[in-house]
Amino acid sequence: MIYILGLIILMIFVFAAIIRVFGGSDDNSDTDNYSDTTTYIPKKFLSNKEYNFLTKFIDLEDELHVNIVPQVNLASIIEKVSDSRFHNELFRNIDYGIFSADYSKVLLLIELNDDSHNDYHRRERDKMVRKICEKAGIKLITFYTKYSNEKDYVKNRIKESIGEFESNSSPTS
Repeated sequence: MIYILGLIILMIFVFAAIIRVFGGSDDNSDTDNYSDTTTYIPKKFLSNKEYNFLTKFIDLEDELHVNIVPQVNLASIIEKVSDSRFHNELFRNIDYGIFSADYSKVLLLIELNDDSHNDYHRRERDKMVRKICEKAGIKLITFYTKYSNEKDYVKNRIKESIGEFESNSSPTS
Protein backbone atom coordinates (compact mmCIF):
# COMPACT_ATOMS: atom_id res chain seq x y z
CA MET A 1 0.00 0.00 0.00
CA ILE A 2 2.80 2.42 0.91
CA TYR A 3 4.50 1.51 -2.36
CA ILE A 4 1.40 2.51 -4.38
CA LEU A 5 0.98 5.75 -2.40
CA GLY A 6 4.62 6.64 -3.01
CA LEU A 7 4.22 5.90 -6.72
CA ILE A 8 1.14 8.16 -6.92
CA ILE A 9 2.98 11.00 -5.17
CA LEU A 10 5.94 10.57 -7.53
CA MET A 11 3.60 10.67 -10.55
CA ILE A 12 1.99 13.87 -9.24
CA PHE A 13 5.40 15.54 -8.93
CA VAL A 14 6.44 14.41 -12.42
CA PHE A 15 3.11 15.60 -13.87
CA ALA A 16 3.43 18.98 -12.10
CA ALA A 17 6.98 19.39 -13.46
CA ILE A 18 5.82 18.60 -17.00
CA ILE A 19 3.00 21.14 -16.78
CA ARG A 20 5.35 23.80 -15.42
CA VAL A 21 7.86 23.27 -18.21
CA PHE A 22 5.51 22.72 -21.15
CA GLY A 23 2.52 24.92 -20.66
CA GLY A 24 1.79 25.81 -17.15
CA SER A 25 0.06 29.14 -16.82
CA ASP A 26 1.26 31.60 -14.24
CA ASP A 27 1.06 35.32 -13.63
CA ASN A 28 4.15 35.94 -15.78
CA SER A 29 2.73 34.29 -18.92
CA ASP A 30 2.50 37.65 -20.74
CA THR A 31 6.21 38.25 -20.26
CA ASP A 32 7.44 34.72 -21.02
CA ASN A 33 8.19 35.61 -24.64
CA TYR A 34 9.50 39.09 -23.87
CA SER A 35 13.18 39.76 -23.62
CA ASP A 36 15.11 42.97 -23.10
CA THR A 37 17.14 41.98 -26.15
CA THR A 38 14.07 41.62 -28.38
CA THR A 39 13.67 44.46 -30.86
CA TYR A 40 10.24 45.82 -31.73
CA ILE A 41 9.70 48.21 -34.60
CA PRO A 42 6.52 49.81 -35.93
CA LYS A 43 5.17 48.50 -39.17
CA LYS A 44 2.89 49.96 -41.80
CA PHE A 45 -0.79 49.66 -40.95
CA LEU A 46 -1.73 49.02 -44.59
CA SER A 47 0.27 47.44 -47.37
CA ASN A 48 0.89 49.57 -50.46
CA LYS A 49 -1.81 47.63 -52.34
CA GLU A 50 -4.32 48.10 -49.52
CA TYR A 51 -3.57 51.81 -49.25
CA ASN A 52 -3.78 52.39 -53.01
CA PHE A 53 -7.08 50.51 -53.17
CA LEU A 54 -8.48 52.53 -50.25
CA THR A 55 -7.75 55.79 -52.09
CA LYS A 56 -10.15 54.66 -54.84
CA PHE A 57 -13.20 54.81 -52.57
CA ILE A 58 -12.32 56.76 -49.40
CA ASP A 59 -14.25 59.77 -50.71
CA LEU A 60 -17.45 57.72 -50.32
CA GLU A 61 -17.28 58.67 -46.64
CA ASP A 62 -18.41 62.21 -47.50
CA GLU A 63 -20.62 61.23 -50.41
CA LEU A 64 -22.61 58.54 -48.53
CA HIS A 65 -22.10 59.81 -44.95
CA VAL A 66 -20.47 56.57 -43.85
CA ASN A 67 -17.27 55.60 -42.08
CA ILE A 68 -14.66 53.46 -43.82
CA VAL A 69 -12.42 51.52 -41.45
CA PRO A 70 -9.44 49.46 -42.61
CA GLN A 71 -8.37 46.22 -40.91
CA VAL A 72 -11.61 45.31 -39.14
CA ASN A 73 -11.37 42.34 -36.80
CA LEU A 74 -14.37 40.02 -37.06
CA ALA A 75 -14.44 39.61 -33.27
CA SER A 76 -15.11 43.34 -32.92
CA ILE A 77 -18.25 43.22 -35.08
CA ILE A 78 -19.58 39.65 -34.76
CA GLU A 79 -20.52 37.82 -31.59
CA LYS A 80 -20.50 34.04 -31.53
CA VAL A 81 -23.52 32.63 -29.73
CA SER A 82 -22.32 29.26 -28.49
CA ASP A 83 -21.51 27.26 -25.39
CA SER A 84 -17.92 27.06 -26.62
CA ARG A 85 -15.42 29.27 -24.79
CA PHE A 86 -13.25 29.50 -27.88
CA HIS A 87 -13.93 32.01 -30.63
CA ASN A 88 -10.66 31.68 -32.56
CA GLU A 89 -12.42 31.75 -35.92
CA LEU A 90 -13.42 35.36 -35.25
CA PHE A 91 -9.85 36.56 -34.83
CA ARG A 92 -9.45 37.34 -38.51
CA ASN A 93 -9.14 40.75 -40.12
CA ILE A 94 -11.21 41.99 -43.02
CA ASP A 95 -9.46 44.56 -45.22
CA TYR A 96 -12.18 47.25 -44.98
CA GLY A 97 -15.47 47.78 -43.23
CA ILE A 98 -18.03 50.39 -44.13
CA PHE A 99 -20.14 51.53 -41.21
CA SER A 100 -23.09 53.85 -40.76
CA ALA A 101 -22.23 57.43 -39.76
CA ASP A 102 -22.80 56.63 -36.08
CA TYR A 103 -20.99 53.25 -36.30
CA SER A 104 -24.18 51.46 -35.21
CA LYS A 105 -24.39 49.24 -38.33
CA VAL A 106 -21.93 47.37 -40.48
CA LEU A 107 -23.09 48.19 -44.01
CA LEU A 108 -20.47 46.24 -45.94
CA LEU A 109 -17.20 44.36 -45.58
CA ILE A 110 -14.60 44.36 -48.35
CA GLU A 111 -11.77 41.92 -48.96
CA LEU A 112 -8.92 42.71 -51.34
CA ASN A 113 -7.44 39.45 -52.59
CA ASP A 114 -3.94 39.25 -54.01
CA ASP A 115 -2.00 36.18 -55.15
CA SER A 116 -1.59 34.98 -51.55
CA HIS A 117 -5.28 34.05 -51.59
CA ASN A 118 -4.46 31.28 -54.09
CA ASP A 119 -2.82 29.27 -51.29
CA TYR A 120 -4.99 26.35 -50.11
CA HIS A 121 -5.00 27.42 -46.44
CA ARG A 122 -5.82 30.99 -47.37
CA ARG A 123 -8.71 29.84 -49.58
CA GLU A 124 -10.05 27.76 -46.69
CA ARG A 125 -9.75 30.79 -44.39
CA ASP A 126 -11.59 32.93 -46.94
CA LYS A 127 -14.41 30.35 -47.17
CA MET A 128 -14.75 30.30 -43.39
CA VAL A 129 -14.82 34.12 -43.20
CA ARG A 130 -17.48 34.27 -45.92
CA LYS A 131 -19.61 31.66 -44.12
CA ILE A 132 -19.32 33.55 -40.81
CA CYS A 133 -20.33 36.83 -42.47
CA GLU A 134 -23.30 35.15 -44.17
CA LYS A 135 -24.48 33.64 -40.87
CA ALA A 136 -24.16 37.06 -39.22
CA GLY A 137 -26.09 38.72 -42.04
CA ILE A 138 -23.20 40.97 -43.07
CA LYS A 139 -22.52 41.43 -46.77
CA LEU A 140 -18.95 40.75 -47.88
CA ILE A 141 -17.65 41.60 -51.33
CA THR A 142 -14.27 40.77 -52.81
CA PHE A 143 -12.02 42.63 -55.21
CA TYR A 144 -8.98 41.03 -56.83
CA THR A 145 -5.66 42.82 -57.32
CA LYS A 146 -5.08 41.01 -60.62
CA TYR A 147 -7.75 43.29 -62.13
CA SER A 148 -7.36 47.02 -62.66
CA ASN A 149 -10.20 47.98 -60.28
CA GLU A 150 -10.75 51.39 -61.78
CA LYS A 151 -12.01 54.00 -59.32
CA ASP A 152 -15.50 54.32 -60.83
CA TYR A 153 -15.98 50.54 -60.94
CA VAL A 154 -14.92 50.16 -57.30
CA LYS A 155 -17.13 53.01 -56.09
CA ASN A 156 -20.16 51.86 -58.08
CA ARG A 157 -19.86 48.28 -56.88
CA ILE A 158 -19.60 49.44 -53.27
CA LYS A 159 -22.58 51.80 -53.64
CA GLU A 160 -24.67 49.03 -55.24
CA SER A 161 -23.76 46.63 -52.43
CA ILE A 162 -24.60 49.16 -49.74
CA GLY A 163 -27.86 49.93 -51.54
CA GLU A 164 -28.74 46.22 -51.54
CA PHE A 165 -28.01 46.06 -47.81
CA GLU A 166 -30.13 49.08 -47.02
CA SER A 167 -33.06 47.86 -49.11
CA ASN A 168 -32.89 44.39 -47.54
CA SER A 169 -32.62 45.69 -43.97
CA SER A 170 -35.30 48.39 -44.11
CA PRO A 171 -38.74 47.47 -42.80
CA THR A 172 -41.37 46.88 -45.44
CA SER A 173 -44.66 48.68 -45.27
